[in-house]
Amino acid sequence: MSIRLRQGGLSFYASDGDGAGTVSMEAYFAPGGSRREQMTAAFDAFAEKSGIDTYDRVRLFADTADTVFVPDAVVGDAVPAEWLARMGVHLSPDMKAVRTEAYGGVCALFPVDTGVASWLADRLGHRAAWYSPLHESMAAFRRTEASGDCFVVYPTQENVYISRYGTAGELSLAEVYPLHGAADMVYYLSELAAGERNISLYIYGDRPVRYTDTLKRYFGRVAAI
Repeated sequence: MSIRLRQGGLSFYASDGDGAGTVSMEAYFAPGGSRREQMTAAFDAFAEKSGIDTYDRVRLFADTADTVFVPDAVVGDAVPAEWLARMGVHLSPDMKAVRTEAYGGVCALFPVDTGVASWLADRLGHRAAWYSPLHESMAAFRRTEASGDCFVVYPTQENVYISRYGTAGELSLAEVYPLHGAADMVYYLSELAAGERNISLYIYGDRPVRYTDTLKRYFGRVAAI
């Protein structure tokens, strides 16, 4: 099962009982309510919808523009909150800093609501592991035959994750930005590409068609992965 934490709620995803499809559900937090109670209600509702209430492994994704990506070789034993503060992300009293395990040599650090993180730890324990949506797009890129200097773009409901790969397939850039529409994506990519209009763009996710036509007006090679 995968759970995506986003602003104001959760998204659940799991294979159905036959393993032939995917069951999903959106849950939203009510303002002022107990996070623990709302998390319990959301899990129970998803268990009823999916017919599955036990999972051997749960992937937790935090979808937030306050994510900082750091090479595993650099982050070392540094305190996640200190890394975030260095990058201008300061934690409010009700937030805690989380550091993911490295994937592709990259760790993600991000703030998570303390009540939510505590509930997940109590409920899921060692079965759960934290990730960033960027790690999803990195895995998707590795599964393709794409090569050469390129960008991989992963738009979610609220943000866009952008990574750049060199000619040998090495990751050279990883960023996340707030996303309100296709114009935002064009602006971010134009700044990062520094005028390179013929660079290849690969779009990952469940909504690439929404952005493909717009991006093709500005960049020469655009494809979904």
